[in-house]
Amino acid sequence: MELNSLDSTRKLAEIISKNLKNNDFLLLKGTLGSGKTTFSKFLVRALQKKNKIKPEEVLSPTFNIVQYYDLGKNSKVAHYDFYRLKQKSDINYLGFFDTAKNFINIIEWPELIIDSLPEYLQISFIYNVDKDIRSVKINGKGKWFNFSINE
Repeated sequence: MELNSLDSTRKLAEIISKNLKNNDFLLLKGTLGSGKTTFSKFLVRALQKKNKIKPEEVLSPTFNIVQYYDLGKNSKVAHYDFYRLKQKSDINYLGFFDTAKNFINIIEWPELIIDSLPEYLQISFIYNVDKDIRSVKINGKGKWFNFSINE
């Protein structure tokens, strides 16, 4: 699927947002600048809008490793960026596995954790610098195995 504008990225985020619940894992893969954080911002805003929560500024969790966003009705988003983590024990130290069930979990740079998750939806962002085009590949595991985008 090609993302030829910010609007197409926003629309993808809105579609994905309709399917996410607490204890879901959305894994975002891609090189620096491929669109992971921009997609995450659109996704959090779509979730807040869906839950009638006033949109708040969505920040990159690169330095904090995790940012939290309230969705009301006992739901929150945990937006992780594992880019700076070097080993799986770093993730355990965060208490990730103890708290993940209470959140919709968005994880940028999920390579250290992917083998530990029983189910997830993964979006791989591919940026073609020469054509200035972004595209995505979507795949899943567990309940997300046959997930497809229906606009």
